[in-house]
Amino acid sequence: MISAKVKSIGPEAIAKQDRLAILFDETATPDLKKIAVVQEIEKGNDQQFNLKAGSQIVIGEQTYDVKFVGSLVNQNLQSIGHTTLVFKEVPEQPLASAIYLSPDAFPDFKVGETIQYK
Repeated sequence: MISAKVKSIGPEAIAKQDRLAILFDETATPDLKKIAVVQEIEKGNDQQFNLKAGSQIVIGEQTYDVKFVGSLVNQNLQSIGHTTLVFKEVPEQPLASAIYLSPDAFPDFKVGETIQYK
């Protein structure tokens, strides 16, 4: 399991109507931080992201089941803490940088809250 803490939420980061949230780590540019949930990923034990369908992501108290992981997700999370969390059905052409989650209930992101990648 890899844990991260929400450090900031950009003023344009939450797109509830689009049912997605863009995540980056603290290395994001100021422009990206405006549209992103910035997470600080715990470093230690040389943990590697290995998310796949069947994994889980816990945001605060809400557990989500991973339905699809794009081909760039694990590498992007490892290098720049980036992915897009999508809270809707997997489309015919899913985004390569996205994780599609179920249930489709959009979380209330809060600064200081923990995100767990299991």
